[in-house]
Amino acid sequence: MTNGPRPSRRTLTRGAAWTLPVVAVASTAPAFAASPCNCPEFFVPAFPASGTAGNGWSFTASGGTSGGGNDGFSNGSFVTVADPAGGGVLSSAPTRRAVASRTICVTQGRTYRFSYSWTAYLVNPRPMTSVLTVAGAAVAGSLIDTDAHPGSGTRSVTWTATTTGNVEMAFVHTTVAQSTLLGWTTTADDITISNLTGTCA
Repeated sequence: MTNGPRPSRRTLTRGAAWTLPVVAVASTAPAFAASPCNCPEFFVPAFPASGTAGNGWSFTASGGTSGGGNDGFSNGSFVTVADPAGGGVLSSAPTRRAVASRTICVTQGRTYRFSYSWTAYLVNPRPMTSVLTVAGAAVAGSLIDTDAHPGSGTRSVTWTATTTGNVEMAFVHTTVAQSTLLGWTTTADDITISNLTGTCA
């Protein structure tokens, strides 16, 4: 038998490494982990800087015209200035309603906290109210009445989801108009909502 050069231990080890089977281990997070429907990923985008839409938010008004000031979104706030335009006479409905709304994704059984600042301007004869609604219902503790809550302040309210999926959240500002010889008018106090955040409670 011919004794040739023997392979080194390093050579054998290197060869063995190439012959070992490779087992791929996939580590994947659950599909729902990054969903904004779940905590802690849930959040509410800020109001747009200006206009009537942006960041998923939209603004609508019904029941009369509004003049003077910015009725909609301004500087990242929701501003309702219900001063009369052209005399401020309503053609029919005695109540003016301004609404900022968007959809949010929630999970049944989870509790969510909404915090925001508010400022009321008390220079007109009739009060205005502001309320936060989620899924069509007023959130407890969110009502602001300019007669009862003059000046400014902050609110932090909670809401528990009874379903999973998209629901609408909205700030609803309402002014009940006063009848005059010219018709229904909406001269009223003003409300600004700002610094809005939404988190899992």
